[in-house]
Amino acid sequence: MARTLDMKSLTLEAARQLADAALEAAEAEGLRLHVTVVDAAGHVLIYQRMPGAPYPAREFSENKAFTALSFGKPTSVWKDRLGANPHLAAGLSRHPKVTMIGGGAPVVIEGEIVGAIGIAGGLEDQDIAIVCRALAAAGYDG
Repeated sequence: MARTLDMKSLTLEAARQLADAALEAAEAEGLRLHVTVVDAAGHVLIYQRMPGAPYPAREFSENKAFTALSFGKPTSVWKDRLGANPHLAAGLSRHPKVTMIGGGAPVVIEGEIVGAIGIAGGLEDQDIAIVCRALAAAGYDG
């Protein structure tokens, strides 16, 4: 019986590259956002705020990353899933670190989730688009 787990996780350098790709994409769109990248355990590796980004969005960027990591799917999928399940939406919304707002996505390498990214500060569709562009620019599926 195994008593330990080997867990692959993003490196600090990989997290920086992903955050930089998000910031570059946001800058190109004229957006001011918060970017959080977490490791495979959900701990923040990188957090960056662009000047002018709305301050309350800081926590949303971290929570989007945490939620994407925890459930292994982009946070944008919750809108469709929760519409038919209001009891599930009510239950999940009670967790202080879970958010069902688009803009978070897991980071996957060779089929294994190694971290996640969360973007907040724009409209939901803008946050989702920046996440997708950042993942693609950094060489991840998304």
